[in-house]
Amino acid sequence: MRVDVVPIENPEWCEFATSHPAGTIFHLPVWTSIIADCYRFNAFALTVRTGQGEIVAGVPIVEVRSPWGGVRWTSLPFSDVCPLLARPEADLDDVVGTIRDYVITGPVRELEVRGSLPSTEDAHATHVGYHHRLRLPSDPSDLHPNKGHRYNRNLAKRAGVRVVQGSTAFDVMTYYRLHTLTRRRLGVPVQPRRFFDLIAERLVTQGYGFVATAMLDGEAIASGLYLGHNGVLTAKFGASDPAHRNTGAGSLCDWEVMVSASREGQFHTLDFGRTDADAEGLRAYKSGWGAEETPLIYTQISRQAQGVTRPHVGALPQRIIQQSPTWVCRALGEVLYRWSA
Repeated sequence: MRVDVVPIENPEWCEFATSHPAGTIFHLPVWTSIIADCYRFNAFALTVRTGQGEIVAGVPIVEVRSPWGGVRWTSLPFSDVCPLLARPEADLDDVVGTIRDYVITGPVRELEVRGSLPSTEDAHATHVGYHHRLRLPSDPSDLHPNKGHRYNRNLAKRAGVRVVQGSTAFDVMTYYRLHTLTRRRLGVPVQPRRFFDLIAERLVTQGYGFVATAMLDGEAIASGLYLGHNGVLTAKFGASDPAHRNTGAGSLCDWEVMVSASREGQFHTLDFGRTDADAEGLRAYKSGWGAEETPLIYTQISRQAQGVTRPHVGALPQRIIQQSPTWVCRALGEVLYRWSA
């Protein structure tokens, strides 16, 4: 076997990533291109081929150059889970060994795969948190959220909140406004608007997802951005207006999406994504819907004993952001998110 690095739009890679039964929305070349174009990264696919040239495994990659020197390959930043894709007949030990040899002898400092890999020399596994996935029944009556979620859902309904779904650029920008308010409340920068413009242009308006928005008296008070591929609906982003946090609107958004997805039958799983190890409240929220929780492992292939530690945009003083206008939150994100990849 040999490693072959190809452009992210390579037809063979596109077919492999799109048709693979374990492929997620984050494996699609269009998702990689969104990240690369927004943050000015070089994007490609790292494939492993047989002697006859057939792709047996691969991952999408962006190349990140740190401000203090060095080159890293990441699969993929701003993506909760993006494991190695391999054909069922492939020997994973041989595949990972081939990738390891290529990375260690090359100019790159590190390859990070957002998933677990078979143990091998110079492969360092890190427990980054938890992954929550909910199996969607064909009958919504078989959904069994906990008492707290039922209370919040019913609270929102009694208040007159209703949830609408849309797949236009306007819907994504409605979400983005609430996203900015939520990030300021949390005291962390917001992703660049261009990131959401590209998601709207290349994914949502092209049938790869939708926005669910909770409305009260004609005003959007909570919203979620969901992306779908291969039978899996991924809850990528959620946000709410801080002035309406106690209405239960966010819970109603998630509930209505589960119900409609179950009835329509297009998706068999709702993926709640990554939860950091110290985010106990979010962990309880996702588990409360009945989602299965599994440890989330990222793997770094590097000569170093541990993965490289990188700055996190959330490490900025929270109080400064919380007390500043929303444009400050957005401006900091424009500058800093690229360096947190």
